[in-house]
Amino acid sequence: NSRAHAGDDRVAELTVAYTTGVVLLVPWLVADPPTDVVGLVALSGLAHAGYLTLLAAAYQRGSLAIAYPIARGSAPLLVAVAAVWGLDQSVTTPLLVGAVLLGAGLVVVGGVAWGSGQRHALAFALATGATIATYSVLDARGVDETGALGWFAAVSGVAVIVMVTGHRLSRHRLRAALRTGATVGLAQSAGYVLVLLAFARADAGRVATLRGTSILFGLVLARRAVNSRIAFGALLVVAGAGLVVA
Repeated sequence: NSRAHAGDDRVAELTVAYTTGVVLLVPWLVADPPTDVVGLVALSGLAHAGYLTLLAAAYQRGSLAIAYPIARGSAPLLVAVAAVWGLDQSVTTPLLVGAVLLGAGLVVVGGVAWGSGQRHALAFALATGATIATYSVLDARGVDETGALGWFAAVSGVAVIVMVTGHRLSRHRLRAALRTGATVGLAQSAGYVLVLLAFARADAGRVATLRGTSILFGLVLARRAVNSRIAFGALLVVAGAGLVVA
Protein backbone atom coordinates (compact mmCIF):
# COMPACT_ATOMS: atom_id res chain seq x y z
CA ASN A 1 0.00 0.00 0.00
CA SER A 2 2.84 2.38 0.73
CA ARG A 3 4.38 1.63 -2.67
CA ALA A 4 1.00 1.93 -4.40
CA HIS A 5 0.31 5.29 -2.74
CA ALA A 6 3.60 6.64 -4.04
CA GLY A 7 2.95 5.46 -7.61
CA ASP A 8 2.33 7.64 -10.65
CA ASP A 9 -0.52 5.65 -12.22
CA ARG A 10 -2.24 3.93 -9.32
CA VAL A 11 -5.06 2.35 -11.33
CA ALA A 12 -2.66 0.70 -13.76
CA GLU A 13 -0.22 -0.32 -11.02
CA LEU A 14 -2.92 -1.94 -8.88
CA THR A 15 -4.24 -3.76 -11.95
CA VAL A 16 -0.76 -5.10 -12.69
CA ALA A 17 -0.51 -6.13 -9.04
CA TYR A 18 -3.61 -8.31 -9.34
CA THR A 19 -2.33 -9.68 -12.66
CA THR A 20 0.83 -10.74 -10.88
CA GLY A 21 -1.28 -12.67 -8.40
CA VAL A 22 -3.07 -14.48 -11.23
CA VAL A 23 0.22 -15.46 -12.86
CA LEU A 24 1.67 -16.75 -9.59
CA LEU A 25 -1.41 -18.79 -8.73
CA VAL A 26 -2.28 -20.23 -12.14
CA PRO A 27 -1.10 -23.77 -11.17
CA TRP A 28 -3.63 -23.85 -8.30
CA LEU A 29 -6.35 -22.47 -10.53
CA VAL A 30 -5.73 -25.23 -13.09
CA ALA A 31 -5.56 -27.91 -10.40
CA ASP A 32 -8.64 -26.75 -8.49
CA PRO A 33 -10.84 -24.42 -10.57
CA PRO A 34 -13.83 -23.00 -8.64
CA THR A 35 -16.30 -24.15 -11.29
CA ASP A 36 -19.06 -24.83 -8.76
CA VAL A 37 -19.19 -21.22 -7.56
CA VAL A 38 -18.76 -19.22 -10.78
CA GLY A 39 -21.41 -16.68 -9.79
CA LEU A 40 -19.74 -16.08 -6.44
CA VAL A 41 -16.37 -15.65 -8.18
CA ALA A 42 -17.88 -13.03 -10.50
CA LEU A 43 -19.41 -11.08 -7.61
CA SER A 44 -16.18 -11.13 -5.63
CA GLY A 45 -14.18 -10.10 -8.70
CA LEU A 46 -16.45 -7.10 -9.19
CA ALA A 47 -16.04 -6.18 -5.50
CA HIS A 48 -12.25 -6.43 -5.81
CA ALA A 49 -12.32 -4.23 -8.93
CA GLY A 50 -14.39 -1.67 -7.02
CA TYR A 51 -11.86 -1.84 -4.19
CA LEU A 52 -8.95 -1.15 -6.55
CA THR A 53 -10.74 1.76 -8.21
CA LEU A 54 -11.78 3.43 -4.96
CA LEU A 55 -8.43 2.81 -3.26
CA ALA A 56 -6.62 4.46 -6.15
CA ALA A 57 -8.99 7.42 -5.89
CA ALA A 58 -8.44 7.72 -2.13
CA TYR A 59 -4.66 7.59 -2.55
CA GLN A 60 -4.86 10.20 -5.29
CA ARG A 61 -6.61 12.64 -2.95
CA GLY A 62 -5.09 12.04 0.48
CA SER A 63 -2.02 11.05 2.44
CA LEU A 64 -1.27 7.41 3.26
CA ALA A 65 -1.61 8.21 6.98
CA ILE A 66 -5.24 9.23 6.37
CA ALA A 67 -6.44 7.04 3.52
CA TYR A 68 -4.97 3.72 4.63
CA PRO A 69 -6.31 3.61 8.23
CA ILE A 70 -9.78 4.68 7.11
CA ALA A 71 -9.93 2.25 4.18
CA ARG A 72 -8.53 -0.70 6.08
CA GLY A 73 -10.15 -0.05 9.43
CA SER A 74 -13.71 0.76 8.38
CA ALA A 75 -14.33 -2.77 7.12
CA PRO A 76 -14.22 -4.97 10.29
CA LEU A 77 -17.48 -3.87 11.90
CA LEU A 78 -19.24 -4.20 8.55
CA VAL A 79 -17.76 -7.68 8.13
CA ALA A 80 -18.78 -8.70 11.64
CA VAL A 81 -22.38 -7.67 10.95
CA ALA A 82 -22.42 -9.23 7.49
CA ALA A 83 -20.89 -12.46 8.80
CA VAL A 84 -23.85 -12.93 11.12
CA TRP A 85 -26.32 -12.33 8.32
CA GLY A 86 -24.55 -13.93 5.37
CA LEU A 87 -22.28 -16.57 6.86
CA ASP A 88 -24.31 -17.70 9.87
CA GLN A 89 -21.47 -16.83 12.24
CA SER A 90 -21.84 -15.57 15.79
CA VAL A 91 -20.62 -12.22 17.11
CA THR A 92 -19.18 -12.45 20.62
CA THR A 93 -19.04 -9.56 23.07
CA PRO A 94 -15.23 -9.14 22.82
CA LEU A 95 -15.49 -9.11 19.04
CA LEU A 96 -18.23 -6.49 19.09
CA VAL A 97 -16.45 -4.29 21.66
CA GLY A 98 -13.21 -4.65 19.73
CA ALA A 99 -14.86 -3.61 16.49
CA VAL A 100 -16.45 -0.60 18.23
CA LEU A 101 -13.07 0.49 19.60
CA LEU A 102 -11.65 0.10 16.14
CA GLY A 103 -14.45 2.26 14.79
CA ALA A 104 -13.75 4.91 17.44
CA GLY A 105 -10.14 5.00 16.33
CA LEU A 106 -11.28 5.57 12.78
CA VAL A 107 -13.48 8.45 13.88
CA VAL A 108 -10.40 10.08 15.37
CA VAL A 109 -8.37 9.56 12.20
CA GLY A 110 -11.31 10.68 10.07
CA GLY A 111 -11.61 13.87 12.11
CA VAL A 112 -8.02 14.65 11.24
CA ALA A 113 -8.81 14.10 7.57
CA TRP A 114 -11.85 16.39 7.77
CA GLY A 115 -9.89 19.14 9.45
CA SER A 116 -6.93 18.89 7.10
CA GLY A 117 -8.95 19.37 3.94
CA GLN A 118 -8.80 15.74 2.83
CA ARG A 119 -12.57 15.27 2.82
CA HIS A 120 -12.69 13.71 -0.61
CA ALA A 121 -10.00 11.24 0.41
CA LEU A 122 -12.04 10.40 3.51
CA ALA A 123 -15.15 9.70 1.42
CA PHE A 124 -13.30 7.48 -1.03
CA ALA A 125 -11.51 5.67 1.81
CA LEU A 126 -14.84 4.91 3.54
CA ALA A 127 -16.22 3.61 0.25
CA THR A 128 -13.10 1.49 -0.10
CA GLY A 129 -13.79 0.03 3.35
CA ALA A 130 -17.26 -0.96 2.18
CA THR A 131 -15.81 -2.85 -0.78
CA ILE A 132 -13.28 -4.55 1.51
CA ALA A 133 -16.14 -5.72 3.71
CA THR A 134 -18.04 -6.95 0.66
CA TYR A 135 -15.24 -8.99 -0.86
CA SER A 136 -14.19 -10.29 2.57
CA VAL A 137 -17.61 -11.86 3.16
CA LEU A 138 -17.75 -13.24 -0.39
CA ASP A 139 -14.22 -14.63 -0.16
CA ALA A 140 -14.86 -16.19 3.24
CA ARG A 141 -17.80 -18.05 1.73
CA GLY A 142 -15.81 -18.91 -1.38
CA VAL A 143 -12.92 -20.58 0.43
CA ASP A 144 -15.44 -22.73 2.27
CA GLU A 145 -16.47 -24.10 -1.12
CA THR A 146 -13.11 -24.43 -2.88
CA GLY A 147 -9.33 -24.06 -2.44
CA ALA A 148 -8.05 -20.68 -1.27
CA LEU A 149 -5.30 -20.34 -3.89
CA GLY A 150 -7.44 -21.30 -6.88
CA TRP A 151 -10.21 -19.06 -5.60
CA PHE A 152 -7.97 -16.00 -5.36
CA ALA A 153 -6.52 -16.61 -8.84
CA ALA A 154 -10.02 -16.77 -10.34
CA VAL A 155 -11.28 -13.71 -8.45
CA SER A 156 -8.18 -11.72 -9.36
CA GLY A 157 -8.62 -12.66 -13.01
CA VAL A 158 -12.17 -11.29 -13.02
CA ALA A 159 -11.01 -8.11 -11.27
CA VAL A 160 -8.24 -7.58 -13.85
CA ILE A 161 -10.67 -7.97 -16.77
CA VAL A 162 -13.06 -5.46 -15.19
CA MET A 163 -10.26 -2.98 -14.50
CA VAL A 164 -8.72 -3.20 -17.97
CA THR A 165 -12.04 -2.83 -19.76
CA GLY A 166 -13.67 -0.40 -17.34
CA HIS A 167 -10.72 1.98 -17.23
CA ARG A 168 -9.67 1.32 -20.84
CA LEU A 169 -6.14 0.61 -19.76
CA SER A 170 -3.80 0.61 -22.73
CA ARG A 171 -0.80 -1.67 -23.15
CA HIS A 172 1.40 1.39 -22.79
CA ARG A 173 -0.03 2.26 -19.37
CA LEU A 174 0.20 -1.33 -18.16
CA ARG A 175 3.76 -1.67 -19.45
CA ALA A 176 4.79 1.56 -17.73
CA ALA A 177 3.25 0.30 -14.48
CA LEU A 178 4.88 -3.13 -14.69
CA ARG A 179 7.79 -2.62 -12.30
CA THR A 180 5.87 -0.98 -9.45
CA GLY A 181 2.78 -3.12 -10.03
CA ALA A 182 4.72 -6.39 -9.92
CA THR A 183 6.41 -5.35 -6.67
CA VAL A 184 3.07 -4.44 -5.12
CA GLY A 185 1.57 -7.66 -6.49
CA LEU A 186 4.14 -9.93 -4.85
CA ALA A 187 3.45 -8.47 -1.41
CA GLN A 188 -0.29 -8.13 -1.95
CA SER A 189 -0.71 -11.71 -3.17
CA ALA A 190 1.30 -13.21 -0.34
CA GLY A 191 -0.61 -11.17 2.23
CA TYR A 192 -4.08 -11.94 0.93
CA VAL A 193 -3.41 -15.65 0.47
CA LEU A 194 -2.67 -15.71 4.21
CA VAL A 195 -5.98 -13.94 4.82
CA LEU A 196 -7.86 -16.52 2.73
CA LEU A 197 -6.18 -19.35 4.60
CA ALA A 198 -7.27 -17.65 7.82
CA PHE A 199 -10.85 -17.38 6.50
CA ALA A 200 -10.82 -21.16 6.11
CA ARG A 201 -9.92 -21.57 9.78
CA ALA A 202 -11.70 -18.78 11.67
CA ASP A 203 -14.73 -16.46 11.60
CA ALA A 204 -14.64 -13.78 8.91
CA GLY A 205 -15.31 -10.99 11.42
CA ARG A 206 -12.39 -12.05 13.60
CA VAL A 207 -9.97 -12.30 10.69
CA ALA A 208 -11.08 -9.00 9.15
CA THR A 209 -10.68 -7.17 12.46
CA LEU A 210 -7.19 -8.53 13.04
CA ARG A 211 -6.20 -7.28 9.60
CA GLY A 212 -6.57 -3.83 11.15
CA THR A 213 -3.21 -4.28 12.88
CA SER A 214 -1.63 -3.60 9.49
CA ILE A 215 -2.55 0.03 10.09
CA LEU A 216 0.40 0.36 12.46
CA PHE A 217 2.79 -0.82 9.76
CA GLY A 218 1.22 1.65 7.36
CA LEU A 219 1.72 4.50 9.81
CA VAL A 220 5.36 3.52 10.33
CA LEU A 221 5.89 3.74 6.58
CA ALA A 222 4.08 7.10 6.50
CA ARG A 223 5.74 8.41 9.67
CA ARG A 224 6.40 11.86 8.26
CA ALA A 225 2.66 12.50 7.89
CA VAL A 226 1.56 11.15 11.28
CA ASN A 227 0.53 13.43 14.14
CA SER A 228 -0.50 12.58 17.71
CA ARG A 229 -4.23 12.31 16.92
CA ILE A 230 -3.65 9.85 14.09
CA ALA A 231 -1.35 7.82 16.34
CA PHE A 232 -4.00 7.78 19.11
CA GLY A 233 -6.65 6.64 16.65
CA ALA A 234 -4.36 3.87 15.45
CA LEU A 235 -3.79 2.68 19.02
CA LEU A 236 -7.55 2.44 19.53
CA VAL A 237 -7.70 0.29 16.42
CA VAL A 238 -5.02 -2.02 17.78
CA ALA A 239 -6.74 -2.19 21.17
CA GLY A 240 -9.89 -3.30 19.40
CA ALA A 241 -7.96 -5.97 17.54
CA GLY A 242 -6.49 -7.15 20.84
CA LEU A 243 -9.97 -7.73 22.23
CA VAL A 244 -10.83 -9.85 19.24
CA VAL A 245 -8.25 -12.46 20.22
CA ALA A 246 -8.57 -12.02 24.00
